[in-house]
Amino acid sequence: MKAPENWKDLCEHLSGMFGIEVDLNGVLFLVGIRERGLTFQKFTKEEKINLINLGSCTLYKEMGLVELSGVDTQGWPVFHQKALAPVIAEELKIKTLQDCAIRYFAKVFE
Repeated sequence: MKAPENWKDLCEHLSGMFGIEVDLNGVLFLVGIRERGLTFQKFTKEEKINLINLGSCTLYKEMGLVELSGVDTQGWPVFHQKALAPVIAEELKIKTLQDCAIRYFAKVFE
């Protein structure tokens, strides 16, 4: 299957695959599930937040802003800030995460 090449196509593709409405948080959630090696299932609110955070860290790792430093006692990846992230506008942060998600899923769909 050919990987979606833009944000809209990625969201539509993932929405169709999983039967949920996918926005940025949904994409981060799916990245977190994949990185954690889990299946699509019911999660508590805290687990969802942790998975979204994992998805964000995974994409920030792609940007070189964080790096994986190990795993905690519960098996969750632990990241630390590698570079001092500049303060950027929220719109630019969202666009950057979207671009990283497109690249991430391009590798997944290879």
